[in-house]
Amino acid sequence: MKRIFRKIFLAYLVVIVVLTTTILYFSFSIIKENHQNNLIENLLNINNPIDRAIVPLLLDSNMTRMDSLVKVIGNDIKVRITIINNEGIVLADSQKEPSKMQNHSDRPEVIKAFALGKGSSIRYSSTVKKDMLYVAVPIKVNGKLLGVSRLAIYMDDFDDLISNLRVRILQIVFIVVIISLILAIIFSRNITKPIADLVLVSKAVAGGDFEVKAIAETNDELKLLADSFNNMIDKIRYLFQKTNRQKEELINIISSIQEGIVVIDNEGKIKLTNQSFNKIVNNESAVGMFYWEIIREPAITKIVKKLKDSDKNRNTEIILNDEYYICNASHINDRKEIVLSLYNISHLKKLENIKKEFVANVSHELKTPLTVIKGYIETIEEEIDEKNKKYLNIIKNHTNRLIDIVQDLLTVSKLEDNNIKLDISEFKLKPFFANVYDTFEQRLKNKNLYLKINLADENLVLEADEYKLEQLFTNLIENAVKYSEQGGITISAVKENSGMRFEVADTGIGIPDSDIGRVFERFYTVDKSRARNYAGTGLGLSIVKHIVNLHKGSITVESKYGTGTKFVILIPLIGLNSDIT
Repeated sequence: MKRIFRKIFLAYLVVIVVLTTTILYFSFSIIKENHQNNLIENLLNINNPIDRAIVPLLLDSNMTRMDSLVKVIGNDIKVRITIINNEGIVLADSQKEPSKMQNHSDRPEVIKAFALGKGSSIRYSSTVKKDMLYVAVPIKVNGKLLGVSRLAIYMDDFDDLISNLRVRILQIVFIVVIISLILAIIFSRNITKPIADLVLVSKAVAGGDFEVKAIAETNDELKLLADSFNNMIDKIRYLFQKTNRQKEELINIISSIQEGIVVIDNEGKIKLTNQSFNKIVNNESAVGMFYWEIIREPAITKIVKKLKDSDKNRNTEIILNDEYYICNASHINDRKEIVLSLYNISHLKKLENIKKEFVANVSHELKTPLTVIKGYIETIEEEIDEKNKKYLNIIKNHTNRLIDIVQDLLTVSKLEDNNIKLDISEFKLKPFFANVYDTFEQRLKNKNLYLKINLADENLVLEADEYKLEQLFTNLIENAVKYSEQGGITISAVKENSGMRFEVADTGIGIPDSDIGRVFERFYTVDKSRARNYAGTGLGLSIVKHIVNLHKGSITVESKYGTGTKFVILIPLIGLNSDIT
C-alpha cells in the first residue's frame, strides 16, 4: 500500500507544484507588467503640465531658466526630467549639468518618441548608475517639433515593491501548498486504506481463513469492490470445501485400491503414491524422488519412454521382490504426467505354473499308454473280421487324435518354458517352403487344393529358428487344408524395413468377427458343429502364437466368415540371437 499511497501522493504533489509554479510565474508577470504600465501612464500624465511650463522658455531659448525650472520641479515630484532637442542634445536636466551629458539621440525611448509619438524603456543609466524607467514625449507647438521631454524614475522602489509582493505571494503559495498536501495525504489515505484492508483480507484468505470480511465505510465504488470481494470469498470457501471433500474422497479411494499406484511428472519425479505402492517398494517416502531410484526395473523405464514417444497406453509384466506384477502406464489428460499401476499377478502365475506342470505331467503320462494302445490296435487290426473292423477304426481314429492332442500339449508346454532358447540360423526361404510343400503335397491332391508360394525375391534369406518356423507354417497350412473344401492356400513373403512379412491366405470357412480375438486360445475351433468332422486339437494357432512371440514378432488375423482367412506375420530382421527366450 505504501507504493500506491506514494504514487497517488506524488501525483498530487506534481500537479500542485506545476499549477503553483505556473500561477506564480504568470501572476508575477501580469502584476509587474500592470504596475509598469501604471507608472508609465502616471509619468505621461505628469509630463503634460511640465511641457506647458517649459514651452515658453524653450521658444525664448532661455536654457538657463529652463534648466533651473526643471531642477525645481524634478526635486519636488521626485522625478528626473530631461529636455532634449531634435538633434539629441540635452538642453536641461533635473539632476545633472546638461553640458556634461552625452547626446541622447540613440536612447531607445527618444527614438520611439520621435517615431511613434511616445516611447518608454527600462534600462541602466550610465549617468546616475542605476536602473530607471524612462518615458519620452515629443514637444510640439503648432505642429512644430521642438524636442523631447523625458521623465524617469528610479526602479529601486518598484523592485522593492515587487520583492515584497513576491514574498507575500510565496507565503500564500506555501500555505496553499501545505494545505493542499495535507488534503492530498488525507485523500490518498482515504483511497489506499480500503485497498490496504482488502490486501490484508486477501492475505488471510490465501492463508486459509475464509471467515474474514472486507469492510468499506464509504458508499462508493470501493464499497462495491468490498462487497464483490466478500462474495468472492464465500464462493472460494464453498469451492475450497468442495475440493477438499473431493480430494479426501479421492485419497481414500486411491488408498483403498489394492493395486500400487504412482504418479510421475514430466521430469521423472514421483508426485503421488498410495499405500499399496509404498508396501510393494518397501519405501514410505518415495514422493519427490526419481521413479528409477525406487523401481530399479529396466522394463519400467522402457515402458515410460514408449509412452512419452507414442502417447498410447502401455502395459508390461515385471518382477519386484520375487512377486509378479502387470504394470499399466497411461497419461493424465492435458498434463505431462504418467500414472503407473501395479497389479499383483503372483497368484495367477502360480496357478498358471501349476496348470502348465499338470498339463506337461498328464501329457507325459498319457503318451506312453496311448502309444501302447495304438500298437495293440494295429496288431488286432490284422486279425479282426470285417464285421468289427469299423469299430476298431473308430477307436484307432480317436486314439490318434488323443496322441495328436498330447503331442501338441507337450509342444505348447515346451514353448511356454521361460528357459527355452531359439536355435537361430540363417536359411533361404525357397528351399524352406519347398520342404513344407512336400509335407502336404499328397493331402493337397486328395482334397484337390493348391498351395502357392510367392516370394518377392527367390534369394530371400531369414535369420531365425528354422525348425520352429517350420512348425509355425505347418500348423497354419494344416488348419487351412482342414477347413478348406475348395480353392487353396497362398503363402507370400516380402522383406520390409521392419522385418520379413509373411501372409498365409486360404479359401476356407473363415472366422466370425466375434471370434477373431479368440483364435489363438487353446482348444479353440471356429465352428463347433463342423469341428467334429475335422478332428483338430485346437492347439495349432496357440503354438503359432508362441513361436511368433519367441521371435519377438507379431501376428494378425484378417477374415470374412464363409470366404477365407489371412494371417499376417512379421518376423523382425534385427535383435534375433541365440539368447532369445
